[in-house]
Amino acid sequence: MKTNPLITVPLWALVIFGFVGALLVSIENITGAACPNIFSVPICYVVAAAYGLMLGSLTINHNGCKHHFFCAGWGTAFVIALFASIAEIVGSGGICPSTSSGGLRGGASVGIPMCYISLGVLALILVLFIQGPYRQACAAHNN
Repeated sequence: MKTNPLITVPLWALVIFGFVGALLVSIENITGAACPNIFSVPICYVVAAAYGLMLGSLTINHNGCKHHFFCAGWGTAFVIALFASIAEIVGSGGICPSTSSGGLRGGASVGIPMCYISLGVLALILVLFIQGPYRQACAAHNN
């Protein structure tokens, strides 16, 4: 089954966008305090690793590993983005890094929380992955 470039190109672009974004926040975290910690590990490092797993899943030819890597990476990033978005809405803000400063907003109302952006990007990535690599792997398995 031939891959559809209308699915694979945006999928690659979104995964790379998420990976680079998480890396940039991780690099900023090394020099400051851009992201919160969970069990003394900065969340942005976990998100960068999750996007790295998704990126790795796109390069792996073995269908079983492809799906496991993607699910592990996507699930981790999605749970973090979902809980951070909920905390951002319910709490007083300042949970997620912001687009305006890159760092924690500290209750400021400027910029868009990156957890919202990540949540939207992850939803698109899931749809594209199901329509592209997942559907292709199912067709190959059924033949």
